[in-house]
Amino acid sequence: MEEEKIAMQVLRNIAMDAGRMLAERQRAIDALTLFRESSVETLEYIARKTDLEVLRDRSKLYLQRIKSGAVLSMSV
Repeated sequence: MEEEKIAMQVLRNIAMDAGRMLAERQRAIDALTLFRESSVETLEYIARKTDLEVLRDRSKLYLQRIKSGAVLSMSV
């Protein structure tokens, strides 16, 4: 699953890029949820290292949902 690791790294880099628009960074975090439990480490990294509270909160929310077993859907 090397492709998934690369995809998650790219999404992490987008989320962490202060030069990008907030909406882009939020969408990158949203997209990480497609990887479910595999994205936990990446979401934890973003939650620890991001420069914006809104991104930290979004990452923590998804982490909480993934760890509780909730079904995540980007269409909701």
